[in-house]
Amino acid sequence: MALNSLSLILYAAYHSLQPCEVVFQETAKSANPSVNFKVEQPYLEEFAKAACKTSNPDVLWLIAQQESNFRFTIVRANGPEPKIYRGDEALAFLKNLKDAPTVGRPNIDIGALQFNWGWHKEGFQNDPMAALSPRKQVDYFLKTFGGEIYRRCANQWVGCYHNQTDQARANRYQSAVLKKGKTLALHSLLYLRTYRSQLAASERQLLPMVKKDDFYKIFETAQGFPLPRRHIFHFVDDNPEQNQDPLKEINFDT
Repeated sequence: MALNSLSLILYAAYHSLQPCEVVFQETAKSANPSVNFKVEQPYLEEFAKAACKTSNPDVLWLIAQQESNFRFTIVRANGPEPKIYRGDEALAFLKNLKDAPTVGRPNIDIGALQFNWGWHKEGFQNDPMAALSPRKQVDYFLKTFGGEIYRRCANQWVGCYHNQTDQARANRYQSAVLKKGKTLALHSLLYLRTYRSQLAASERQLLPMVKKDDFYKIFETAQGFPLPRRHIFHFVDDNPEQNQDPLKEINFDT
């Protein structure tokens, strides 16, 4: 019985019998060791829970890594001299933004997914503090923005997430996110290997067997960036063929 899933994170969760949000958080931490997760932990938990209610938490993980390296209390004010605000400074900036009269289209990126306030403020009821919430960012993506860019750009929607008017910039962004897919694969396997190695042999025998071909199939599917939807993964009998070895250096021993 192989996992018919869009997600490496869901695959690792199933094969460790751990909640998706635990795997999501642990892979984020191991892939981004420079982040102060003592500060960011509540936001990471909120983001993981929201992402794990979708069919494809992987791509939300990847975009968050690309946009902010899983830094949640972060604001970028763009312009001739861009400035980045973090922590309490970011919160104060957003409070002032909420209280200030709107002039033009402010070029300000907010939170883990760096939604641009000038373009997306209506999606957050014109409340910049709401735009900082990871759960509300994911909800907005699922309900509105994800569908819009998918209808416009189809399988190139990840590039359109970054830029819908400059094709070259969109392509570079999609390529950058694609490369991070291997990072997620490596850390998903690292999580599995570490978790399973800590169990007694009798406990490991109760876990589903990790099959290399199954993992490769999930990896290849995830590299196509299926659009996340509110959907539960399921299981089917499957025996995928493997025609290439993009992760050949990975140790699958768990």
